[in-house]
Amino acid sequence: MSSRGGKLAPEVNRYNVTPEELFDLFGKFGPIRQVRQGIANNTKGTAFVVYEDVMDAKQACDKLNGFNFQNRYLVVLYHQPEKMLKSREDLEARRESLAQLKKQHGIE
Repeated sequence: MSSRGGKLAPEVNRYNVTPEELFDLFGKFGPIRQVRQGIANNTKGTAFVVYEDVMDAKQACDKLNGFNFQNRYLVVLYHQPEKMLKSREDLEARRESLAQLKKQHGIE
């Protein structure tokens, strides 16, 4: 068992998918440490699948991205919190820039 686990963030796009169904689908690619489904309004339809080994996560991502599951196509991505943080920072900087431009040009 590798100490380097792999995290995936699939968009399951269905609110009625059970954790067991996700374990069955993603478990075909290797041992899973954890499956968590989003329950907040902004995370519904998403899940986090954590594998014991990063190579299992890579194989699952390669094979399941675009896979038709319960009449929906999966979007499977690697979980990258650093990238998400940078994206939020960029968004905040753009908002500040927009606010300054609006103020400069008298736009509300």
